[in-house]
Amino acid sequence: MNIYKQKLSVTDQVKRLEDKGISFNVFCKERAEDYLKSNNYYYKLTSFRKNFRKHPDGVNKGKYVNLDFAYLVDLAIIDNYLRGIILEIALDIEHYSKLKLLHRLENDESEDGYSIVNDFMISLGQNRQVLEKRILEKANSSYVGDIIQHYNGNYPAWTLIEIVSFGDYLRFYKFCADRWNNKDLLNDFYLMKDVKELRNAAAHNNCILNDVTIKESKHQTNHAVKISLKSIKRQRNDKYLAKEKIRQIVTLLYASIHMITSNGVKRKINNQLKFLKNRIYRDYDYSFNQKLKATFDYLFDVIDIYY
Repeated sequence: MNIYKQKLSVTDQVKRLEDKGISFNVFCKERAEDYLKSNNYYYKLTSFRKNFRKHPDGVNKGKYVNLDFAYLVDLAIIDNYLRGIILEIALDIEHYSKLKLLHRLENDESEDGYSIVNDFMISLGQNRQVLEKRILEKANSSYVGDIIQHYNGNYPAWTLIEIVSFGDYLRFYKFCADRWNNKDLLNDFYLMKDVKELRNAAAHNNCILNDVTIKESKHQTNHAVKISLKSIKRQRNDKYLAKEKIRQIVTLLYASIHMITSNGVKRKINNQLKFLKNRIYRDYDYSFNQKLKATFDYLFDVIDIYY
């Protein structure tokens, strides 16, 4: 079924929001129009409304409860900060995972760095051509093109991990973990699978908090992550880790303290998370939305455990 929605002017967008029960008491309509023209667009901003409940019946049936335009703006700003922090942490995790992998390779006298890549390529079967094509598409890149041209398909491990995507890097990481029967690397791989999805969302500027209270998890929480949260009541962990985005954020934070070896980088992350915590409740305590507030409080407790 095709859904067709009429294009709306900014004035019409504000009217549509008002019809849905969104108020403009804190953020007046004129200011809201200016915001939609200069700061954020309707589709993205209004996605945060999913965290608010609607009247189940009565004259206001289907309209939002206690939702002011200002709260959507606030969540959009918080979400922007969160995406930046997520992306930076994910990049740090990727870097230190590469460091760990290469150290393991360097300390193995049976590995020359080339044969493991060749065996990995063979293990891909028909997908080998797909990966080789993706690599060759970067041959003219200002950043990795010289590496690709220099090695001309005969890549050692330390160059392969620089020229492939994060997804392909994780496939190679899993191959190495299995090849060496290394449970530690294998656990890192499963942590980074969650990191990858969250990282990609942040890198593509997708909203994180737009449905954070409702989206059910598709996967189980990593066992090591669960163990690390034992100071929080099990029922509370079960409740919030059952939400896909919460589980991924928690996994990202756990992976950062488990995989990053630099104390300086961890101090940087600690400062970023401290700023985020202060920013979330800076303007509103979200007591008017207990479900959202409880979700934020849970994340605060997780941050306090790790950092």
